Amino acid sequence: MRWLIRIGAMLGIIIIAGIILLLLFREASQWFTMSESKRIMENGGVSELVKLHVNGTEQYLLIEGNSKDRPVLLFLHGGPGVPFPFGVGMRGTYPEITDHFVAVYYDQRGSGKSYANNIPMESMNIAQFAEDTDVVVDYLRDRFNREKIIVCGMSWGTIVGTQYSYYHPEKVEAYIGLSQFVGHTENQQRAIDWLVDIAERDDNKSLMENVRSLGEPLLVGEQEEQLMGYISQYGGDNYSDEQTKKASIFGMMWPALLSPDYSLKDIYQSVVSGAVFSLRKATNLQEEINAVNLVEQYSEFEVPVYFFQGKHDKITNYELAKEYFDRISASAGKMFITLEQSAHYPNEHDFNIMVETLTEVFGES
Repeated sequence: MRWLIRIGAMLGIIIIAGIILLLLFREASQWFTMSESKRIMENGGVSELVKLHVNGTEQYLLIEGNSKDRPVLLFLHGGPGVPFPFGVGMRGTYPEITDHFVAVYYDQRGSGKSYANNIPMESMNIAQFAEDTDVVVDYLRDRFNREKIIVCGMSWGTIVGTQYSYYHPEKVEAYIGLSQFVGHTENQQRAIDWLVDIAERDDNKSLMENVRSLGEPLLVGEQEEQLMGYISQYGGDNYSDEQTKKASIFGMMWPALLSPDYSLKDIYQSVVSGAVFSLRKATNLQEEINAVNLVEQYSEFEVPVYFFQGKHDKITNYELAKEYFDRISASAGKMFITLEQSAHYPNEHDFNIMVETLTEVFGES
């Protein structure tokens, strides 16, 4: 019995020591990050956390760039409720972006540092997110003396970004869709068809039965979670093969764990509170997302449109996004870029392709 107690005590000591070391590492990392931010600001750049009062809530931005004169690029993260990989916790994470742009990482309503337990549930709707974005855009236009800024949405953020860019061409230099959402029901149907093809190819009767048992889209709740599990199992969210490395999901979250702009409470809100609030409790928002069909709603744009879509993406289906793009009329031009090595989450290679393309298109004017 004594040896069990001793082992338990040793394990407790090891765990406590590990937590202390992690906290010390976090503090050291924060110090180095803030030192680099100070250097950037001393050399004419910007690296600043901003709190804004946005339509009755407090919301946060992180603004970073080596020069204040570069094009302003606003990121609308995925989720909703989960501010990765382009949330406020990304200070110092993407120098390849901040070398060429003033990057604005924005924790949207109910996400990360912008989460609060008193956010009105009725405010969780797409129109409100677009109105919030308008406040942020106006702040950035005024602060950096820009007539227009670039708006980049990822996944869920593309719903807001598409709508906002459609209605406010006078404020948007270009719209960029990364993992562009089109319609939830059709995304699910195409994912099911893809899984059925895999089951037939591999003569996998178990997979065939399981997928067929999910029923017809629109799937919600447990059935939707099961479908997402199968998509993930077969690389439809994060692709890899013998020559291709997956995107690092942990790598997308790790900077936030060390961020000088996130308290431990903010980290919890980013990983747990915001997701539960936005993805589960805000049922009206989920119903609205389920009903979105961008093909029917937004097809004529007055701003340049750029889609970056993972070839293997089965969450925001690649073929569906391409079909939507082909139907778009953009008087100022449009471009579709296939990320050959990625699914929903771009891996390092394809992420660099996106940044290089944007840098070539927008330069440093």
